[in-house]
Amino acid sequence: MLSEIFNGKSLLHRQIHSRLFAIALSLILIGKLSASVIRIDGGFEDWKDIKICANDPKGDAKGTFDITKVYAASQGSILYLRFDTTNLLNLQNGPEAEGTLSVIIDLPNKQELVLDMRGRRAFLNDSLKERIPWDRLKYIVGPTFAQNEFEIQVDLGGFNVNEGDSISIQFDGSDQLSAPVAFTFSQPSETPERRSHSRYPGTDVRIVSFNTYFEGLSDPNRQEAMGRLLNSVNGDVYCFQEEWKTEGHGEILKCLMPLDSKGRWHIHKVHGNVIASKHPLKVLPSKNDSYASGYIGLAEKQLFIINVHLKAMGYIDSREDRLRIQQVNDILATIDEIHKGKYKEDDAPDKQPAIVMLGDFNLVGSRKPLEMFIDKKVYGLKDWLIPNLIGESVITWRGGPRASFSPGKLDYIVYSAGTLIPKNGFLLNSELLNRTECRQLKLDAADSKLSDHLLITVDFQFSDSRKK
Repeated sequence: MLSEIFNGKSLLHRQIHSRLFAIALSLILIGKLSASVIRIDGGFEDWKDIKICANDPKGDAKGTFDITKVYAASQGSILYLRFDTTNLLNLQNGPEAEGTLSVIIDLPNKQELVLDMRGRRAFLNDSLKERIPWDRLKYIVGPTFAQNEFEIQVDLGGFNVNEGDSISIQFDGSDQLSAPVAFTFSQPSETPERRSHSRYPGTDVRIVSFNTYFEGLSDPNRQEAMGRLLNSVNGDVYCFQEEWKTEGHGEILKCLMPLDSKGRWHIHKVHGNVIASKHPLKVLPSKNDSYASGYIGLAEKQLFIINVHLKAMGYIDSREDRLRIQQVNDILATIDEIHKGKYKEDDAPDKQPAIVMLGDFNLVGSRKPLEMFIDKKVYGLKDWLIPNLIGESVITWRGGPRASFSPGKLDYIVYSAGTLIPKNGFLLNSELLNRTECRQLKLDAADSKLSDHLLITVDFQFSDSRKK
């Protein structure tokens, strides 16, 4: 009898202890979002106030991905997940021998959502053939380049997950946590910030970059939407990518974006890269077909434009990645010529040039192509992270409903920080605009669907004092 009483009390104590532990763990993991909004951009400063919810030992992985730390946060039904690894890897692509990493989310309705990273697919339970499109999950991964820290966004609202609901998170494939992470959705949805599309006071030039997706400028089925999209931002200089075969862009743009009777579009094209300027454009020679470069005179100053479309596909140290690095070496040679005054038209050799380099960098391998530009201190180049006109997304490529790679940031803006002052800058996704905004910009909500990339607009002012 005493034994039964003792065993009963012992069981009760264990149950109470277990429940208290679960409550304590839940309180720890609920956590608050940091004051800054989490952006899936491959940067992790916005995670600084998010507590670690799981530590995993180094060296216990059976595959290439060796997880060490896991963080989780939420807004409404959106789950933000960050995990650190020991190796520098591309999350979505690599040699087949490296294997894959999966995130397994146990949902409240007893379903299991699987996010297979290298398999580049999402599915419920064991339904491998019934792939869930990324856009249905609002799924984003960052960064696209090789890293040992990654962040993921996935919206679980379609599975009736809301504020107050709990899930568990586990990994599979290359590595597993010793126990699943319990996470409770605790933060309400935030109203997205709505930014202005207007030029700020002091702006000297507005530059637009747009990958038109396989000859989009000349496609009659996309002509009306293309015209609305390009006119909505009223750029001074447009940089287009993927215009490989099309010629006669002056006449095409004259139809899409008519200028006054005295105006004409000044065009320079190298392979699929087109620079179109309302101002006279002087051509610079290209050392390979991944970029077009030229300069225009603005406010009695030269502005150098480099329109970039680096090699696509591959992963870190792949053939494609090595080719991107070779292409960047050639672009750096052109930048070096600019800095040495080869293309100057004035008698001020002490002045640093104003350079804007933008386009589709295709950083799906290493980050080295970008680092090669911004790490050269002598050039004074800086990367500018551009947010969407609506909300906090910095994603520039969405793919289509059947795309295996998830949406990511592939387009970049690099500029001379000593000679140019960034003003307004935004990505334009017409699908996010309300009716009033569509009317103001003279857009249809579906216009941005004409390409897999989003249109990017950046404004610059020339600096009054130019560094020597």
